[in-house]
Amino acid sequence: MPTKVNASLEFKAGFDGQLNLRNGSIGIGMADDQARPYDLLQGALVSCLHSTFLDILTKKRIPLPSAKYEVEGEKRDTVPTMLERVHIIVTLPSGHETEYAKAMELAQKYCSVFNTLSHVASMSLEIRTE
Repeated sequence: MPTKVNASLEFKAGFDGQLNLRNGSIGIGMADDQARPYDLLQGALVSCLHSTFLDILTKKRIPLPSAKYEVEGEKRDTVPTMLERVHIIVTLPSGHETEYAKAMELAQKYCSVFNTLSHVASMSLEIRTE
């Protein structure tokens, strides 16, 4: 049976809204303290990728004390201005480089948001360690 997903959003006049969560909300709009549509899309991408990555590492019993993600996107000039390119930079602690790389390859394969975006954009990922 398919898993249902849903979201609750409310907008005032214009582009000033709230994404309602279980215990809070995220402002949506063009103000400095609000998320814009591509902020949300990139956040969804990294959240899905990281969750999938963690699931794989957990099954392999590989610890991950921290991770930092940066997402760079480029939109097409033609309408509709869809994403053309997405590059993700992941910074992970040193010590398990080979295991992290293998797990991230699997995460890219199984993350549904990554796969959805890969149908319209060229996707790339770079792992850095510190």
